[in-house]
Amino acid sequence: MKVILYVATSINGLITKGEDDSDWVTETDWKEFGSLMRDCGIMVMGRRTYEIFGDDFPCEGAVNVVMTSQRKLLGQETSKDVIFTDKTPRDVVKMAEEEGFKKLMLIGGMKLNTSFFEEDLIDEVWLSVHPLLIGNGKMIMDKINYDRKVKLLGIKELDEGLVQLRYEIVK
Repeated sequence: MKVILYVATSINGLITKGEDDSDWVTETDWKEFGSLMRDCGIMVMGRRTYEIFGDDFPCEGAVNVVMTSQRKLLGQETSKDVIFTDKTPRDVVKMAEEEGFKKLMLIGGMKLNTSFFEEDLIDEVWLSVHPLLIGNGKMIMDKINYDRKVKLLGIKELDEGLVQLRYEIVK
């Protein structure tokens, strides 16, 4: 199972403006997001990311897994393509593998990304770098004791001044 972390980021490494504003993410990036989501067939997000999606949830074209510890959300599946779970990151990856998925798309946020990094589950990181500096917001991951080398897999220039960097985590 390959776990791909997909991140829209500013050039200074922030994934939100303030607490959770992601309105700056471009249409070009959303198209790339959708393409990878359909290719993987499953994507995993945290509760805050789910809430930010609002009426755009669930994303069509993939199984949507929301990791949460909030009891009120657990068991609220609205279709076979929506799963709310309090399982660990490792258990979610195992579940996806048992369902026959070969790739899993992780879309964060910061706390969830951190938990997947802590368990050394991320195989690739795809950064869609927006031509933008954000003064205050959340980072890709929180501070943890995690050091890994990465190998550049590719650079893709996109419309609207975006650059997509793809890295493999060297394990």
